[in-house]
Amino acid sequence: MITSTKEKILNATLELIKAEGIEGVTIRKIAGLAGANIALINYYFGSKEKLISETLKIQLDSFREAFTVLDEKELPPLARLKKFILEYTFSLQEHPELVKRLLGQDSLFESQTEYVRFFKRQGFEKINAVLTEITGEINRETTLLMMQQIFAAILSPVVKASFAQKHEASDDLDFYPSASVEEQIDLFFDHYFYKYTAH
Repeated sequence: MITSTKEKILNATLELIKAEGIEGVTIRKIAGLAGANIALINYYFGSKEKLISETLKIQLDSFREAFTVLDEKELPPLARLKKFILEYTFSLQEHPELVKRLLGQDSLFESQTEYVRFFKRQGFEKINAVLTEITGEINRETTLLMMQQIFAAILSPVVKASFAQKHEASDDLDFYPSASVEEQIDLFFDHYFYKYTAH
């Protein structure tokens, strides 16, 4: 498969974001890694900010894609929630710099603002619906609290462990379990949803 120059530029930008963080990305570094000249990058994208925003949009699409799992009604609701968390977690592990920026107070690129809007309008509704299926709980305040607890218990440690690994902070890694993400989800679900699943 032949990769276009535009794709090479986007791929180079992503690699630099992963390696150095958004602040470390320069047009000159992107041009060198992509084998393209600066004028061509400006022609395709107009500015570094637009190029980074376009690159982040591609990555954020993988986050958004994970939510489609919650629509797979042929799966039981607990299985759907587990599959969603696994896929979402995989995206988090792939893009820890992006997660840091999304969760932080940094100024957002347009693509990040779009994702946050998607999460608030559609993502939350999908998670809310599956939690209601599992628990029968219809109070949105309660399901919001449940969602926050699930994210804090499973996703937060995964993201922190990914940062510790990336920055080779071996002392920090002692505080994170060696269990796989799936094992962590199973343990959490066994305890968290026990009263809804025990017969």
